[in-house]
Amino acid sequence: MTTYALVHGAGDVGWYWHLVERELRGRGQRAAAPDLPIEDDAASLLDNAQVVLDAIEETHDGGELVVLSDSRTAATSPRSSPSSRRPNA
Repeated sequence: MTTYALVHGAGDVGWYWHLVERELRGRGQRAAAPDLPIEDDAASLLDNAQVVLDAIEETHDGGELVVLSDSRTAATSPRSSPSSRRPNA
C-alpha cells in the first residue's frame, strides 16, 4: 500500500488536502496531511520537515511513500524522507 504525505503551502493548513486525502483513502491508500507550524515565525524548514516526518511515522506501513508539496513547502519535501537523516537527530 502506498502512503501519501500531503504537505500544504505557506498560509494554509492540512485541511487544504481533504478532498485528495478522502479520494486516496477511498482507493485503499494511506494519507497524512499534517498542519505545519505556520503560525510560529521562528519555525524553520527543519521544524516543518519534523512535523511531516512525524505524520509519516504515524501513517506509513513500510510500503511505497509519496510526498506531495504545495508552494513553499516544496523545500520541506526532500527533508521529509524517512531515509534521510532525521532533522532533530
